[in-house]
Amino acid sequence: MKVNSSARTRINRFQFRGLSIQQRLPILICILLLCVIIIFSWTSYVGVKRATLKVGQDRLYALTEQLCSMFGQSSQNYLIAARTMAGQDSIKKFLRSEGKDSGSASASLEIMQKLQKDSSTLLVELLDANKTLKLRSARPGIEVKVNLDSVLNDLSIGQDASKIGKIYLSGDSMYYPVVASITDEKQVIGYVIRWRLLSATPKAIEQFSKLIGTNATLNIGNNDGSLWTDLVKPIPNPPLDIRYKGLFEYSPPKGSRAIAVAQPIPNTPWLVLVVFPRKTVLEASTHFLNSILLIGGALIAIGILLAWLMSRNITRPLNKLTAAASAIAGGDYSSLVQVDRNDELGKLARAFNTMSIQVHNAQLDLEKKVKERTAQLEAANKELEAFSYSVSHDLRAPLRALSGYGMMLKEDYGPKLDDEANRITDRIVSNAKMMGKLIDDLISFSQMGVKEVVHQTVDMKKVAEDCMAELLHHETPDKYQVHINNLPACHGDSNLIKQVWMNLISNAIKYSSKKPVPCIEIGCTEDAYTNTYFIRDNGVGFDMQHAHKLFGVFQRLHSHKVFEGTGIGLAFVKRIMLKHNGEIRAVSSIDEGATFYFTLPASRKNLFAKTG
Repeated sequence: MKVNSSARTRINRFQFRGLSIQQRLPILICILLLCVIIIFSWTSYVGVKRATLKVGQDRLYALTEQLCSMFGQSSQNYLIAARTMAGQDSIKKFLRSEGKDSGSASASLEIMQKLQKDSSTLLVELLDANKTLKLRSARPGIEVKVNLDSVLNDLSIGQDASKIGKIYLSGDSMYYPVVASITDEKQVIGYVIRWRLLSATPKAIEQFSKLIGTNATLNIGNNDGSLWTDLVKPIPNPPLDIRYKGLFEYSPPKGSRAIAVAQPIPNTPWLVLVVFPRKTVLEASTHFLNSILLIGGALIAIGILLAWLMSRNITRPLNKLTAAASAIAGGDYSSLVQVDRNDELGKLARAFNTMSIQVHNAQLDLEKKVKERTAQLEAANKELEAFSYSVSHDLRAPLRALSGYGMMLKEDYGPKLDDEANRITDRIVSNAKMMGKLIDDLISFSQMGVKEVVHQTVDMKKVAEDCMAELLHHETPDKYQVHINNLPACHGDSNLIKQVWMNLISNAIKYSSKKPVPCIEIGCTEDAYTNTYFIRDNGVGFDMQHAHKLFGVFQRLHSHKVFEGTGIGLAFVKRIMLKHNGEIRAVSSIDEGATFYFTLPASRKNLFAKTG
């Protein structure tokens, strides 16, 4: 089953609200500490990372410049040595003789062999002005397969000049030439080419990397990108846009991202490239972040412990207050809270104790007043019972006598009396009967206040049908159109509720009796707690301006001459509704009938619920 985000949010909020304060406080403090530590750690890490990277970059720049200076100084020495050799008279004499002078040839070869004492110098060649090889001194088995014309054309050496050429790959070895022009009488008569081996052992490279630290890598290459080497073997070319860029970052073919600086080596067509692994440069900042996180974790643990202790210190008196309040709610008004602190909770506890004492005193006063009022009520009830007895016996006797004498007068002397006397006699008997009925209704109404209500489930449809059948017993079967809808059961006193139906149905029958086709409808609407029943007729109705008089004692909206009645029935119904925590109201229009609504609880658990 899928749960949308709003429902999930409501569930999470409900779950959090279900936690106690002792649980919430550590969680909130933990969240606060976590947010502070994360923000502080990330901000500090970013700052340290930037500072570390800046230091690494500055160090990389400085190291690259030092290496360039060192290589440049070595190159300058090689160029000086080449120019010195090119200025030897024996070499010039050998070239002027076009290689025919054996004496100068031996001297020249001896000079060339002296340069080979350097272990990196493998081959020395002597060329004439036409770039033709005239003399060669090489170590055994050494041969550099490079086109000399292309080497000299690339260098474009002038008079009394010397240059270092590009690095060339010949077989498995890498070489670079140191070339000097031989000048005589301001004319170039030849060239000296000294081939040096460019190499280093892996161990030397490793020692170099350890020396400069940061797992640095040293690469050297031609500035035209034709060949790059790590001084052990050729390597793939770095990005081509680095030659004039200085500092840059890139990802080597093998390995993580790196930062590098490329600088030209003075006196050479080479670039030196020093590479630092970015991960190694930032290793200090990573250690710093890990340390911060460890410290943050420890702070969170300490914060949770302190928050738990704090929440316990706060909730312990609150729990005591809750227990005392529950005791008061259960009727124990003498429950007090022990006060052992002077903070806000202590003030609250003292205020609660004061309130508890006042409530206890008020409860005692109330019980005393209730007893007094109960005694007064019992006395009033006794007086009411005495009054009812007096009405039942003392008033009924003269009424019966008056009614009896009237009947006797009518029976014995009726034929001797004129019409007016007979009419007066009938009025005496009728009013005596009505007075008796009025007395009966008043006694029933007065006794309603002290009558105990017996609650039970009432079958409303059966009660309504029985009342309707009883009230229409003497009527013509087809005179009234009656429709009783489905009526759900309610909870109340069956005898009193029957009186409600009898009064309301009798009113509907009475006030619709003068219509050509009297119609009466009975139904109900339901909600979660109550049932609202209605009785609708198409009778004479009444003006809603006088609706407030309907449920008062002796309040009538129609003349007694038009419709008989004592004016107590609806007041009786209103009192029954109040005893059931129900309501009654009416809606009507003149000559369009009336509808009476009364509301009762649907079940016992809704007996004291608020009705609407």
